[in-house]
Amino acid sequence: MPTRIPDNKLSDAVFQAVKDGTYPEDEAVVAAELPASAFDELQALLERARDEVKTSIRELSRISAPDIDGWVTQAKQLRADIDSSHNLAQEIVTLADQSHDLQDQVDGAAGKVGFLKGEVDFNEHLFGTLQQVYDLRHTLDDAQQAALTNKLPEAIALLKKADRELSELQGCENTRLAGLIRAKVADLHKTVADTFTDQWNTLVHVDAEGSLVSIKKESYKGTVVDINAVVAALSALGLLNVKVVTFQKAFDDVILTPRLLPRSDGTVGSWAIEGEVMRIAGRMSDKSTETLFFDINAMIDYLSIRLPSTIAVPLSEALLPSLTSRLVSGPLSSSVPPDLDGIPAFKATLNQVHNFTDSLYAHNWCGKNSLVQWMQDAPQVWLNRRSEHALHMIRKLLVRGLGDPRTVERVETQVITKDDSMFVENGNNDDWNAGWSDDDEHKEKNSVVALTEDSNAREGEEEDVSAWGLDDDTDHDKGDTGEDSNKATADEGDAWGWGDDNETDDPTKSPRPHPSSPRTPKRNGNVAKAPPSERQLTLKETYKITALPEQISELIFEVVSDANTLARSSSTENPVASAADGLFSLPGLLLSMYRASAPNFYAYNVSGNMFLYNDSLYMAEQLRRFIDHQAKHSDADSSSLILNLDPDISALELFGKRAYGREMESQRTVLGDLLDGAQGFANCTEQPFAPQCDLAISSTVDRLREVHAQWKPVLSHSALLQSIGSLLGTVINKMIIDIEDMSDISEPESQRLTSFYNRVAALEDLFVPEQAADSEARGEPPVPRTAVYTPHWLKFQYLTNILESSLVDIKYLWTEGELSLEFEVEELIDLIEALFADSEHRRKAIGEIRRSSRGR
Repeated sequence: MPTRIPDNKLSDAVFQAVKDGTYPEDEAVVAAELPASAFDELQALLERARDEVKTSIRELSRISAPDIDGWVTQAKQLRADIDSSHNLAQEIVTLADQSHDLQDQVDGAAGKVGFLKGEVDFNEHLFGTLQQVYDLRHTLDDAQQAALTNKLPEAIALLKKADRELSELQGCENTRLAGLIRAKVADLHKTVADTFTDQWNTLVHVDAEGSLVSIKKESYKGTVVDINAVVAALSALGLLNVKVVTFQKAFDDVILTPRLLPRSDGTVGSWAIEGEVMRIAGRMSDKSTETLFFDINAMIDYLSIRLPSTIAVPLSEALLPSLTSRLVSGPLSSSVPPDLDGIPAFKATLNQVHNFTDSLYAHNWCGKNSLVQWMQDAPQVWLNRRSEHALHMIRKLLVRGLGDPRTVERVETQVITKDDSMFVENGNNDDWNAGWSDDDEHKEKNSVVALTEDSNAREGEEEDVSAWGLDDDTDHDKGDTGEDSNKATADEGDAWGWGDDNETDDPTKSPRPHPSSPRTPKRNGNVAKAPPSERQLTLKETYKITALPEQISELIFEVVSDANTLARSSSTENPVASAADGLFSLPGLLLSMYRASAPNFYAYNVSGNMFLYNDSLYMAEQLRRFIDHQAKHSDADSSSLILNLDPDISALELFGKRAYGREMESQRTVLGDLLDGAQGFANCTEQPFAPQCDLAISSTVDRLREVHAQWKPVLSHSALLQSIGSLLGTVINKMIIDIEDMSDISEPESQRLTSFYNRVAALEDLFVPEQAADSEARGEPPVPRTAVYTPHWLKFQYLTNILESSLVDIKYLWTEGELSLEFEVEELIDLIEALFADSEHRRKAIGEIRRSSRGR
């Protein structure tokens, strides 16, 4: 049972908590409940505490009573001061209200003073303005009176004064009064200007209908009027420039244009000057610059005499630019000769222009700069004219057409040795020296030339001609034809445009003749004495060119001749001597013009590209010979050495070869398209493929014969054989590839393919050499040179044999014959597997072929 806490202790704890805010430390007291009996004790404690507080307050009040009395006194004094300040503020507000009324009165009085002052200023300004208006009106009256009494100079001076006074009017620019005054001034201006304009029109009159101009001094309304006074008056009125321009245009239309611009009949107007009148007297056919400058000088004298200097100089500034421009573009341009024959007359024209500029300087006329510049540029002007004429001649020759073809001859010298058995008909080394009689020399030439041309022309087809030894010749004196080419290189092959040919990508795989290869020693420009085992042959062939190469070459030779003439001249004796250097570059420009335009005009001929090939290389050879001749017959320091056409000649040769290449590529494309109709010869014995194959072969053969007929009159014989051989090589190469791609060839298909091959092989009659007639006369059958000119021809022949041969024959051709020279072992095995069914004989034959190939 918890201990009971006394009531007084609980009351005391509550009182201390209320009084001091402290809590009892005894836990029992804190946890105890406050009984009702403790309230009496607690109330007694609170009353005692209240009494003690009252006692303390009374004691404090008694002690601080004197201080409180002082505070009360000060508060009363403060209240009295506040009341006094309030009364003073009320008085200030009252006085402020009274000052506003007084300020309003002051402001009203000041406004009245300003208004009166403004009225006074306005009246003064109005008086001044009215005084200016009065003076201006008086000036205008005087000006009007002067105009009415024909005192025009005085009227102009008064109008100037009126303008000045009108500009000085301030503040009334937009008033009706100012408008009336300006209208009055403008009216007077118009009156005076019309008067002087009438006088000007009377003194300076242009009659378009009568084609005349009159400049005079005469009485005007009974008064003699001086043109100087009229000009001065128009200048003062600001009308002089307008009148000068108007007169210049009218003078140009009526007088200058008829003289400078010829009519359709070629005549120009003739001038006549009679006193104060200058007119068109009629028509004349004399359009020489001498007569023209004589007339123009007379015109300038007329204008300088009849017109005062104050108007002549402004007139020259407006008249001469148009005049000199038309002189330069018209008569002077026409006077520039296209060749050296007209230089003396051109020199006279330059002297006439020089004298004319001196005349302009003497008259103090402006506008001669363009003429002086034209004289200074005379060499360039003549060079431009010469270039235009030459280029026009190139265009004219091309437009005229190719003309009649003419036959030209190509001559080439070759040195052959005893080893060159192919060059001799019998091919017998023992009898090599026995065939050099004069009677047989022509035959040997013909025998050599075909092979030589083949070697050179195959260069464009990227064939391997290194074995022939003919590609080493770089001498420019090979001959007159365009079929020969320089050293065969890969770059030149690309430049020919034949780099895409599919017939041979590897030059080492190109066909070569089986006999010993002829070789020609390199030439270094000097022909050494042939040893006893060598002989020098002169090879000749003919081919055709158009009329253009000779004509263009003559034009170029003429240009170079003119350039050499100018180079040897001085500027004193020939005004265009300095154009020599520029003239040396003209041949290159002419050749560029030819290369740019020729394809369009050659295209009208069925053999245009071949003519273009012949023409280009023939012209290149002629130009090289001309340059060599120029170099040999010129001094070491001669200016003709400035001529350097080597790049242009090389470009011309390349241009011709590209034309040849384009034609060959075009024909290859046509032949390839025709052969594509056979669809690889698959099912060539079945319908509907059999007729298609037959048609493809017939079309291809006919096309080759047609091309041969087209090119035969154009190309040299050897170049013709080379070209047709290349096309035939494309055909047979495609046929070989198509046959080799066939995995199975039946006996009927083999027979059918053999017939196709025989029809194509019949084209070898196109490759009969030129001396075939001589052979036939001796009873010898002509031997076609198909294998020489046609790549893969021997392979094609062997493939024909394979198609119609047995396994034993094929094995014999491989082991004992020359079949291995044309076919790879796997290539032949694929053909055997396609032609023959699988059997023990086929396997043995294939095994023997493989073994023999390893033993080789």
